[in-house]
Amino acid sequence: MDSYSPRQLCALLWASLAAPLVTVCSAVSWPWVLLGAGGAAVVLAVMGIPAARCPEGEGAAALLRLAWGNRAARLAGCASWLWLALAAALAASMAVTAFPRDNAFPAIPLVLLALGTLPAAKGPAAACRFGATLFLAVAPMIALVLVFGAADVRLAHLSPGGAAGDAAAPMAVLLLPAAGFFLRDRLGGRGTPWIRWFLLAGLLAAAVSVVCVGALGGTLAKTASNAFWYMSQSISVFGVMERFEAVISALLAISFCCLLAFLVSAGQKALCCAAPAAGEGVAAWGTAALAAVLLRVVPLLPDWVWFVGNLLFWGLLPAVTLWVVEMKNSEKKRKKC
Repeated sequence: MDSYSPRQLCALLWASLAAPLVTVCSAVSWPWVLLGAGGAAVVLAVMGIPAARCPEGEGAAALLRLAWGNRAARLAGCASWLWLALAAALAASMAVTAFPRDNAFPAIPLVLLALGTLPAAKGPAAACRFGATLFLAVAPMIALVLVFGAADVRLAHLSPGGAAGDAAAPMAVLLLPAAGFFLRDRLGGRGTPWIRWFLLAGLLAAAVSVVCVGALGGTLAKTASNAFWYMSQSISVFGVMERFEAVISALLAISFCCLLAFLVSAGQKALCCAAPAAGEGVAAWGTAALAAVLLRVVPLLPDWVWFVGNLLFWGLLPAVTLWVVEMKNSEKKRKKC
């Protein structure tokens, strides 16, 4: 069984979070970004406490069966698979914002979906190595853009704007690491400071908000199809490097590809919970095929659906499952004593 380290999974998750955070948080005022990050941190902490006590290598399928029984576990796996495929369709459709001046739909979504599925079809370990490698390109480039973009920030633009409801979109994105519940069966090796990786993601979200809204202003940032891309037009690196738009488009496309690899890998595992006989390759390409079909459904859904769905399938279901398993294991230990 090909295993992967917690650090590799964290690197894949961070690379996956970069593009959706850049897309969403570039138009949201920084206080609501921080509020959304705080809400996601609470959900992840509630999951993390029992998850740390679960035996190494115990995957989502085993945990769901132990908590709810075989039939309910299959239903939960099927429902989670459908949501993960829908989330992959959303991620693929969001990728067109990386090319705001082109008519990129449906070519770019389908190409990135296929590219993300190629490593996922070889197993979660290949997807984690894929994301961990690309993290080394995504993180430094985003940091470079934000550092030099900060020169255009105007303090007057940083006064809090919008409403508390704006925190829902950043929180929905930052719940993504909770979907790692479906990839824990081959997780091995030394532990890693999960909180540090989440803080880095939260820092990225806040920095994108401050730089983009601070440079463009709240009104312009909200009306732009990709405020981060438009902000990059004014960046100059020591007066030598300018016109970063093509680099930004490539950077976001890479991150969306990592996101799709992660979602397809998680969907692959969820489908195997529902149909244990399904092979990894078949489950991965089946998830990608459903996501491709759902590309036309994504624009019809209201924004609140994504927040509620992520909270339910990536927050509530794994957290309750882990706590039920924790209680059952504690009960068994008491009986043995």
